[in-house]
Formats: sequence, structure tokens, C-alpha cells
Amino acid sequence: MVAKLPEFVVPEEASKRGRILKVDLRSPDFRIPEVLGQLSKMSPHIKETTIFLYPSLEQAKTLLDTRSPLSLEGVIRLDECTTEIYSSNEIWLKYGSQFTDRKIRCFTHCSGRLADLKITSVVQGLPQGSEVGSAWFVANGCYALQLLATPAEDEQLIATRHKIERQPHRFELSGGAVAEISRITARQSRKGEKETKKRAYAIQVESIKSAEKVNQDVSGLLILASLISRERSDFGYWSVKEAGKPNIQNWRFGYSKWPKRPNGVEPLLRGEGNCRDFLSCALKHYQAASDTSSLDSAVYALLARDLPIESNIVNLYTATQRILTFALSLPTSNKMSISKLWAQFEKKYTIDLQDLWPLFGSKGSASLNEIRNVLVHGRAFTAASDFKALSIATENLRWTLERILLAILGWDIELSTVSAKKLNWLTAHNWKEPQKSLTL
Repeated sequence: MVAKLPEFVVPEEASKRGRILKVDLRSPDFRIPEVLGQLSKMSPHIKETTIFLYPSLEQAKTLLDTRSPLSLEGVIRLDECTTEIYSSNEIWLKYGSQFTDRKIRCFTHCSGRLADLKITSVVQGLPQGSEVGSAWFVANGCYALQLLATPAEDEQLIATRHKIERQPHRFELSGGAVAEISRITARQSRKGEKETKKRAYAIQVESIKSAEKVNQDVSGLLILASLISRERSDFGYWSVKEAGKPNIQNWRFGYSKWPKRPNGVEPLLRGEGNCRDFLSCALKHYQAASDTSSLDSAVYALLARDLPIESNIVNLYTATQRILTFALSLPTSNKMSISKLWAQFEKKYTIDLQDLWPLFGSKGSASLNEIRNVLVHGRAFTAASDFKALSIATENLRWTLERILLAILGWDIELSTVSAKKLNWLTAHNWKEPQKSLTL
């Protein structure tokens, strides 16, 4: 009797990766059922992960004809009561090796890079209790999170010895939920004699009623923390347990490593008290808004410092126009000019921009409005003096947008680093001569 040759081969290194499960792969054109799959080991600190696939010969042929991205659905039964459901909306395949036997050709495996992953744990037979929901979000650090994080146990002990007491900061979210920021450290692999560590920050939420609403609130909290830190923070992993519902883990992969705040650039707010009070105050304004996309994009525009100067000016100016529309509760589709938006904004909010590069002026006056207009119409600036002037104009436009955001979020500009008193020490605050040198 001739032994049946295998259609697929699971490599030896697979034994170190964990459980193998059956997954369905889908694209707009294909469905490939019951492919053997295996996830690499994951940690909330990592920004990328891989799924290894071990297809049969026929499945491999179909995979070779399928374009990425694919979606994934898989189920694994852990025991008699517990089932885990895996799903992903975006997998980018990297086709693996193959070898040729005398009679058939076998594909060893191929791998996929995941953009997201959702794991739902379903436990059968447990009584539906009245437990309170909770959530755990893991974010990368920024100035505000580092400042407001609850100290670790060893730090608390040291503080107690020195008779220093520090109460944890808690932020009120929707529906009575309460969030607390804490620091977490994971031990990584050794490189020679040096041990590397990975730091992140956890936002723990208790007493939640709606996981979707808490997700929005924590997103807003991190956007506001990014604004005052002047460096971006976002969460890549969150685990949510709503009362009477399955525990759900959500993973986000593939996002880039966001740059830190440039040297010499201070946070928008300094001090533990100011950061705490601002987040508590601003979060209420954020939660009250029906659509925060304009506010979010304004913060992202402020943090996008790696763009060319010309692109930065246009980007910041567009964000300023959108945030004025947001502040006046107008639809984003409105066609009102930015000068009219600003006139209405000044009636609603108390704000002083007289010390900054003028947003508006007569034609040819090199106002920020005029600079933006010539740039979008293709004007190229080549002189060294023009580069310096545009750099200073960019900083003034950035400060203008930051002051507008602080006013909208109910914070006193004098308590920030964009007050006239604080900016007076910076070179870019002396804008009058550079403005005169700029010929439009």
C-alpha cells in the first residue's frame, strides 16, 4: 500500500507559536474555508503581528490567485464551556516557500500581516449576573500621560517613606464610567547582557454601561492629552467586558511610531494640576459635541510636523477653518469665508491674537490668509529669507490654532505656553520684520 503524500506541511518552529485553529479567509471574489492558521505571540505593547497559514495544495493555489487584503474568521474551543472567536478585516499576505517532491508539489506555509484583530470570548453556562462592566486600554506615552499616571507600587512605597501622598487622578466618562491612567512596563528579550524594556500606559475604566461610548470617550481623552503634550498618543489594544456580555479584545496593528515632541518645544500645558484640570474640563466639551471630526483633525494637523513648510501652512490653515466652523456649530459643507467665520467666532469667544502674525490683512500684506492663497495657487518660494519668514509664519499659525482650540475647550489661554507672555521669549514671536521681507 502506497502512503498518501501530505498536501501541506506544518514547519517545526510552529510548535513554539501556540495553538493552531481553523480559519475562513475571504475576499470580494473568494472564500477559502478551514485553512489551518496560527497567530504569533502577542502583547499589548507590540505594534505588529503575523498570522501563519498552512494551506492544502488546493487552498494554496486559490491563495496565489487572491489579492490582499483578506478578511479572517476563526473559532477555537478552549474547553467545554469557553469558545474564542477570531475576526480581522484586513490581512496582507506574504506568500511562503514551496518545495517539490517526486510526485507532488507542497506549499509549506505563507504568512499574513494583520492590521486589526478582534477576539471574542464566549463562556456558556454561566449565570447572567449584575456585575459592573470594565475596560483596559493600552496607549503609547505622551507628556500628559506620563505626568498623570498612577505611580507604581515601588514608587508609592518610596513616597510613603518620605511622607508624600499622591491620590490617583480619575476622569469622569459617559454614563458614570471612571477612567484612571497607570504606567505598565513589560520585560523584553535580552540582547547580550542588556535587557530591554517596553513602556506603555494603561487607561483602566470601571463602571461602564456602553463599550462603544467608552471607546469614544477614551479616544477623546487621548486626543486632548496629545494636544496639550504636543505629541501624539493613541491606543493599540483594548479589552472590554460589558455586564452580561462576552469579553472582547481588540488589537490594532501596523500603525507607525509617532514622533516625539521636538527638542526645544514645550508642552502646551505644564504642571500636573493644569494638565489634570484641563482634561477634566475639555473632556466635557468634547463629549457634548455631536461630531468631533473637525476637532480631531485640528489636533492631528498640529502634530504633523514632518511636512514641508508649504504643506504645513495649508494643512494648519484648513484645520483652522474647519475648527471655526465646528465652534459655530455650522455644517462642514458650509461655504462661508474664513474671514466671516472669524468675525462670528470673535463675538462668541473671548480671544486676543494681536501679538501674533495677522490672520487677515489687505491684499499683498503677507497675512496668513494671503500666504495660504498664493501657496494653493502654486507659488514657489526659493529665497533663503523666504524660507525663514515662512517658518515663522507657520509657528504663528500653529499658535493661532492652539489658542482657538483652548478657547473652544473652555481653558484660559494665560495658563498655557501660547500666552503672549510666554511666547515673547521665542524668536518666532518677533514676526514683523520677516513679514515685511516676504514678497507675495
